[in-house]
Amino acid sequence: VARCKRPQFHVACGSSDLLALGPKGVGAVAPLRPAPPAASYYAFAPVAGWRVLVLDASAVSLLGHEPGSAAHSQAVSLLAQAVPAVSVAATAGTDLLSLPDPLAGVEGAARRFHPRGGGLGEAQLGWLREQLSLAEAASERALVLCHRSCLRDSCVPEALLFDCDAALAALGSYAGVTAAWISGADPAGGYGRDTHGVHHVALCSAAHCAVNEDAFGALQVFDGHLALRMVGRQPSPATRPQGWPETLALPKSGKLIAAPAGEGSGVFFFFVSMWMAVLQTLLVPMEPLFRLLTSKEDSPSPDSKPPSEEPHAAGSVALGRVPTSGAGTRTAPPQTPPPPPPQMPPPPQAPQQAQPPPRAGAAAAAAAQSRPVHPVTAQLPAAQASANGEVEQAEEGTLV
Repeated sequence: VARCKRPQFHVACGSSDLLALGPKGVGAVAPLRPAPPAASYYAFAPVAGWRVLVLDASAVSLLGHEPGSAAHSQAVSLLAQAVPAVSVAATAGTDLLSLPDPLAGVEGAARRFHPRGGGLGEAQLGWLREQLSLAEAASERALVLCHRSCLRDSCVPEALLFDCDAALAALGSYAGVTAAWISGADPAGGYGRDTHGVHHVALCSAAHCAVNEDAFGALQVFDGHLALRMVGRQPSPATRPQGWPETLALPKSGKLIAAPAGEGSGVFFFFVSMWMAVLQTLLVPMEPLFRLLTSKEDSPSPDSKPPSEEPHAAGSVALGRVPTSGAGTRTAPPQTPPPPPPQMPPPPQAPQQAQPPPRAGAAAAAAAQSRPVHPVTAQLPAAQASANGEVEQAEEGTLV
């Protein structure tokens, strides 16, 4: 680890590290952890808008402090109040870490008070609230890295902090700031989400993995969500049968998300009006095309006249509507001249017999009586008597 070339290498030390290296030797696996007497928890900002809080889950514990120290004595008193077996062993001066089954008869969330467990303590809880307040004031999101979890439903009870309820209440006091709490003390792994939308991811403990079994992953940060990519061991089928979540939506509550009423409305209406002006500029040249696409076939153009008002050529008849062309202009039907009136053939005439020439008056009367009468629409040759009694062919005319 000391030879690692990466400048940012953050480790939240756990009980296995303390058992193997002791309180003074964990700096070998956590080079960025402040050395005593400085506080063992710290914060850093990997990118603008995000704050990462690295907590010490063994600030109040037996493993995190040398026997006889004030912090060690405080942890013994806390465990003795919660677990009767620990109280008896502490009174007898027995090494609590060597107890075979210190949690015998203890069930539920009380099993978090294991001699190898730990908590944050009042000093670290106050620092956590301060960091969340600063992040909220700077409109930042926060990620919490801690060996133990603070949500009861996200892991087994033995993987919870001593003061898990107080830590969870600190997150709720600044709702919308913390995006996720990442822990790694659960042997089987688990996941949960609290009422404020914070994701609690309990990674599988590497100390409980089999040989050549992987248990690691990557957390990618985006504007609106987190992407979790895990490799190897899956969470416990009993508590998380669907496997690891892949997309973690950011919480949508708190001052960071819900701005006061009216704040930012001017900017919103500015962008709306700007886009409306852009759309209007783009749509004005397309107005004729929209009119053409939305016009009906039966609707005449504004410049045309109704059929009854249009002049027609001689002999044409307007029946129904005048058809329109595809471009919306009216096209008159082709003008066809009317057919000529039917020509009725003249009635057959009997052959005339030679008669003596009548007198002038008698000849005119006889010619008038011999002329046939036809309807007014018939076209017949008219006969006209000459003065000498002879019948001559007249011009074609209409009898009335």
